[in-house]
Amino acid sequence: MAETKQGIYVHIPFCRSRCAYCGFVSSVGQYDMQAYLDALLSEIGERVRGAADSVYIGGGTPSVLPRGLLRVILNKIRACAQLAEDCEITVEANPDSCDREFLTEFLQSGGNRLSLGVQSLNDAVLRKIGRRHTSAQAREAVRLAKDCGLHNISCDLMLGLPGQTLQDVHSAVGAVCDWGVTHVSVYALAVEEGTQLYRDGYHVEDDAAADMYDEAYARLSSAGFLRYEVSNFCRVGFECRHNRKYWQRVPYVGVGVAAHSFDGARRVYNTSDIAGYVAGRRDEKGYTVNAREALEEYIMLGLRTHDGIDFSKIEELCGYDWQMRNGQVLEELTRDGFTERTETGIRLQDTAYYVMNEIIVRLLGDV
Repeated sequence: MAETKQGIYVHIPFCRSRCAYCGFVSSVGQYDMQAYLDALLSEIGERVRGAADSVYIGGGTPSVLPRGLLRVILNKIRACAQLAEDCEITVEANPDSCDREFLTEFLQSGGNRLSLGVQSLNDAVLRKIGRRHTSAQAREAVRLAKDCGLHNISCDLMLGLPGQTLQDVHSAVGAVCDWGVTHVSVYALAVEEGTQLYRDGYHVEDDAAADMYDEAYARLSSAGFLRYEVSNFCRVGFECRHNRKYWQRVPYVGVGVAAHSFDGARRVYNTSDIAGYVAGRRDEKGYTVNAREALEEYIMLGLRTHDGIDFSKIEELCGYDWQMRNGQVLEELTRDGFTERTETGIRLQDTAYYVMNEIIVRLLGDV
């Protein structure tokens, strides 16, 4: 069996402005980016080791980094880790800062996958949620990326936004498919405490958001996209290798402020205090995942994916014949049309994603 290679995540906590829904650790410019880079490079030198086949640079907004710094980060990672020849290297960008210079630097540094924060193609909705770009800029960013030679492109879309309609979703999904992207992530808005939308008292209408998800799923499916995870769709062969590591509980190392890591047994996370991180106080905290938690994680994450859960993997985690012990529940779920058998286990039927939490509770009842 081939060795499982780790993933590497790099957090860039800088943005030009804060979106109304954003609950991530980020700064709108009150910190020195060069000072942050120095702290980041120091952590990479200390903690990044071994073989890896994915690198994901997220944020924040990595595309706002001063030109040249992205190259420095990727060169440092290459100096510390053994990257696979076909390593997937992703960078996140916003359309307003995704210019030719940024894309050229990324490609020349070995990057090969772009994740673009589109969110909506209704300019009025974009203004309501504090996005800096327009629908025209999103379209131009994709065109420019392809023109530069970058063809593995993902677009993020959000559902349940203020003022958003079903027609907006229909049009946006159709547009990004027409642009020729290889991957689309469709996320339902979650209004988190501390965000502007939370302070404004905005609430997502669950039924409307569900209808929007159905519309997105139908449009993407008809365009040939596979739903390989509940919120992620791709053309054949263009799954996000890095994100699959999270769902499959494969080890990854995270560097940067608020970054999380997992070595297969222990989860560790850095401080969320940017000033403290820059000053060298990473204040790493963590915990060891016990057997029950590992099993719960595997079932909850696995059922989100098209692959589903593997009975042999479950039994490896729990140490007993889990399939036999839960035989009645498994039979009922299949009989009622919620799950289907695979060669190695079960996965959810398309109609079961809305009741996924209830199914997980039933499967964990005798863990």
